[in-house]
Amino acid sequence: MPETPPPSTSPPIAQQEGETLTGRVARGAAWILGAGLSARLLGAVNMIIVARLLAPGDIGLVAVATITMQLLQGFSDIGVSQAVVKFQDADRDDLDTLFTLAVLRGLIVGLLLAGAAPFAAAFYDDPRMLGAFFGVAVFPVVMGFLNPRFFEFERDLKFSREFVTTVLNRVAGVTVSIAIAVMFRTYWAIILGMLAGGVVQLFLSYLLRPFAPRLSFRSFGKVFGFSSWLAGVSFMAALNNKLDVPILARIAGAGGAGFYFMGLQLSEMITGQLAAPLTRALYPGLSALQGDVERMRQAFLRGVAALGAFAMPVAFGFAFVAEDLTALLLGEKWTPVAAVIQILAPVVGLQSLFYATQSYAVALGMTRLVFFRELIFFLVRFPIFVWAAISHGLRGAVIAAAVLGVFHVILSLALYARASGRSFWDPLIGARRSFAAVACMAIYFLIIRTGLPMISAAPLIMRLIGDALIGGSVYLIAHIIFWIFEGRPDGVEKGALDAITAFSRRLSRN
Repeated sequence: MPETPPPSTSPPIAQQEGETLTGRVARGAAWILGAGLSARLLGAVNMIIVARLLAPGDIGLVAVATITMQLLQGFSDIGVSQAVVKFQDADRDDLDTLFTLAVLRGLIVGLLLAGAAPFAAAFYDDPRMLGAFFGVAVFPVVMGFLNPRFFEFERDLKFSREFVTTVLNRVAGVTVSIAIAVMFRTYWAIILGMLAGGVVQLFLSYLLRPFAPRLSFRSFGKVFGFSSWLAGVSFMAALNNKLDVPILARIAGAGGAGFYFMGLQLSEMITGQLAAPLTRALYPGLSALQGDVERMRQAFLRGVAALGAFAMPVAFGFAFVAEDLTALLLGEKWTPVAAVIQILAPVVGLQSLFYATQSYAVALGMTRLVFFRELIFFLVRFPIFVWAAISHGLRGAVIAAAVLGVFHVILSLALYARASGRSFWDPLIGARRSFAAVACMAIYFLIIRTGLPMISAAPLIMRLIGDALIGGSVYLIAHIIFWIFEGRPDGVEKGALDAITAFSRRLSRN
């Protein structure tokens, strides 16, 4: 009999009574949202201060080293957290095998980065690449020793522990990064901040979920059977998402890569943070419904509607205020970033609706379909992006990335249709009120706003506040009107209204 780890403090969520699965997913998403918003706030402060202290070339330099690391990690991702969530009854052998594979992966990625350092310095003709690659190489080694039992909190939808670890590791990273940037004005500020955060996360993973993993391959067959296709998905996703900056660094220089990287980061800064919590919370919820395909599909479509209501309008709003936002946050030397945001942010908003598509397919056991989606995307995307970057520079690369992002949305719709056996258009129909409300917001910014000289002439910060309040109000009011017009159906609006009502009642009792 295989030895089992200490029992979880609660049974798998599929067996838990009392609170509904929807309620548990919503509460889990709220914890991740809280952690994410805190981390994003700290990260935004860090990014703004460091970007003002360092040159765009410094940011581009570290971006190349970091993204190379992420590429190598993506090539070898075994999905430890997904495996722990998927295996509702994971025993000691399963966890030890996952730990062993993660350690080996971290060591191999670290060695590959260190070995690639001299070649990177020669390829980019920048000797600083040597130190950047050596520094970044330490991070995957540290993260390879994370406690696999910590992900049981995710399986049981207990994300409060993740809130603690996320906030504390980000505080450590930001503190170290800003301190070094202020004192030394060096790109090492970013690298050492990242390492400080990783060390704190490693320590907390064992403090909050005590466990002594051992090196073992006893469950290799079981783990490999689940993780092989998932590793393929991560491999292809890494190629699709991480090659842009290294390619641009070679074609447009470290400065051009820095502009692209910063524009993409800002485009995803809030949208990704709103979308990630629901997506993360949905996966264990969907896994718990493996025996009820129709309930799983409905849960996924509710997630799409929620992502459309909250994440998509923020991305479009960022595009509408990109010039003022860039000027306020980064200063004049980062002016080209505004154009990157204007082109990429709306596509990021559209893609945010489908962040949970992979979780849906994986929960159904159709990881192979996700792999082929990413493979097709890469075969189309890579040559087009390279051609656009070589032929038209930074702007051509940004436009190509945006057009190809829309193509990825089409592939995600096809994946949903294949996995569910239902209509290709279901997710878009489910988010129809959000699309209509975003269109109303676009009419305000593109037509009405241009005829309001009082706002245009206001100081920068007041102009941004005014645009955010008015644009957000237009979106919210339009969304409510469309909901009422449809007869107040069950959906994200009703859920939000019920949550506000419940919160008001608690306040009144106190």
